[in-house]
Amino acid sequence: MDEFELIRTFFAPLATTQGADALRDDVAEIATGDGRLIVTTDAIVEGVHFLASDPIETVAAKLVRVNVSDIIAKGGRPDGALLSLVWPKGRDMGEVASFAGRLGRELSLWGAHLLGGDTTGTSGKLTLSMTLLGRCGPRGPVRRSGAKPGDEVWVTGAIGDGWLGLQAAQGRLKKMDATDREILAGRYRIPQPPPLAMAKIVSDFGNASIDVSDGLVADAGHIAEASGVELVLDWMDIPLSDEARRWLEVYPRAEMASLFTGGDDYQTLI
Repeated sequence: MDEFELIRTFFAPLATTQGADALRDDVAEIATGDGRLIVTTDAIVEGVHFLASDPIETVAAKLVRVNVSDIIAKGGRPDGALLSLVWPKGRDMGEVASFAGRLGRELSLWGAHLLGGDTTGTSGKLTLSMTLLGRCGPRGPVRRSGAKPGDEVWVTGAIGDGWLGLQAAQGRLKKMDATDREILAGRYRIPQPPPLAMAKIVSDFGNASIDVSDGLVADAGHIAEASGVELVLDWMDIPLSDEARRWLEVYPRAEMASLFTGGDDYQTLI
């Protein structure tokens, strides 16, 4: 049973309000008097979403940005945040100050602030979760389910750098220039979601949208399934970074499809 089957089977039946949208999207909606309030939550786990060797400051940045990407992709702007911190008992507590400092700077960068949360210890791995609130206009969040035949498909930035960055961080791209490897690893550790201004573009013009976290192909599939349409992606039109293009030159036999299926890009597909 994969993640989506698990949600449909056990948890969607519990989501009975209209704003929860049967857990079919990345955010839930709460109507308010001064616009619409939306909420998302994402967890990251050591060894799954970041490497044990990653600096704690980049872990804090990634935690914020994987949540910010969901809010922007729905046409919203980040607001308040709740943090759950599960800190390994053997890990240096001195790192908490560095984590908190970067967390505060990241929240401020995206126009958000900390509301509260919970901290606890564990004998396992570092685990962090953030619940992020966002505000969108009277139209409400742009769902996955609004795509229509004839719509154009847009993406806000380069695809594939998240997957390539993981390979670089794990020392698997030794044929590439050291500077390119460092840049790509940095993009894995600290994702680059679209700028906040993109939220209004999504809100004003998007019929359907999603953040690209599972991989461009998979996330396009989520929109197609939710909207009951077919999405056609021309791989020649998918934007790649200069570093990704150089990877294709250095590794000409590489499986290019990995760029489009690897995930961790945190761009917006509209």
